[in-house]
Amino acid sequence: LTAPTTSSNRTVTLPDADVTLGGGFPAQAWVNFNGVGTVAIRANANVSSITDNGLGDYTISFSSALSDADYATTGTGGNPDSAAYRQYRVTAPYISAPTTSAIRIAGSNNGAGSNDLPYANVNVVR
Repeated sequence: LTAPTTSSNRTVTLPDADVTLGGGFPAQAWVNFNGVGTVAIRANANVSSITDNGLGDYTISFSSALSDADYATTGTGGNPDSAAYRQYRVTAPYISAPTTSAIRIAGSNNGAGSNDLPYANVNVVR
């Protein structure tokens, strides 16, 4: 949006719906989950389940298959309860190539090795 240079106030009214700017690349799937102990999904879109494959190793399965496996994945992790390990790293893909139905990710705590993720957030865009 651009507005003319002026000293008077201007009002911009946006539609009451989602707006895609510049063609956009909407999320194909996203998830916020607790990866410690029994894995628990807090919130998601297009994620059917998360499999705990071992320490810091998870497979995220999609509810609806993606059109291909050429998507981008980003992730963050954290632990607000531990001063020593508040920042975690999410690596994706991990061990196996991504597929149209799932992505395998790994969690670690600042290079100190694999670690389960108390707060994990993963986004898949295409």
